[in-house]
Amino acid sequence: MIAATYALIVLAGVAVLLVTVIRAFHEALTPKTRAGTTRAAPIPFTPARAAAGTVRRPVPSTPYARPNRPSAEPVNLLLLPDGMPNELPVRTRPFLLTHSEAAFLATLEAALPAGSRVLPNVRLNDLFYITTRHPSQQNGPDPRLRDTHVDFLVVSGTALHPVFAIELGRAGHDAQQQARDAVKDVAFRSAGLPLVRLRAERPLTVAALQAELGVYFQATALSRAPA
Repeated sequence: MIAATYALIVLAGVAVLLVTVIRAFHEALTPKTRAGTTRAAPIPFTPARAAAGTVRRPVPSTPYARPNRPSAEPVNLLLLPDGMPNELPVRTRPFLLTHSEAAFLATLEAALPAGSRVLPNVRLNDLFYITTRHPSQQNGPDPRLRDTHVDFLVVSGTALHPVFAIELGRAGHDAQQQARDAVKDVAFRSAGLPLVRLRAERPLTVAALQAELGVYFQATALSRAPA
């Protein structure tokens, strides 16, 4: 009788010890919140679970992530590539041109003949295309053109046929800007498209632009003439 009672006591002690060990192991594996309470481990994200509506794509722990911010349109989480966050640290620029660039654009548009338009900040990679047959240069855009743009591109017709481009030069350009200017000169000369450089510091009126760019305005009119 005494032996049986002693055996029951030993078994009860072993059971309590096992329960304590299991609870400590579970708390060590369960993530804790800031308040110190525990929460269930997140369910791994898979496209199948997302399609079934049982789990959402995890939001990255980045300073710019705002999961509670309403979105204009719902994002299809299945179309996002792996590692792509639900939100990017981007905002809309308040303006696309500086005050001086906007003033020059208005003057230039007033000086152009009817039917012409001006496109600001056109990337050279969108304006030119590679004509070489070398495979290494056909696989992608030339990096020297990809990150370079021209200030203003004058086009004509409904198809926006490029006629000539304008660069507003500024005094005191650094070596890096001078290198970009050299790339533009080579690209425009190679493509046979005129590139006109004007000093941004000069007060340019409609009459002054018409006098200085008259030959290019004639080319604009010729480009719209029927063949």
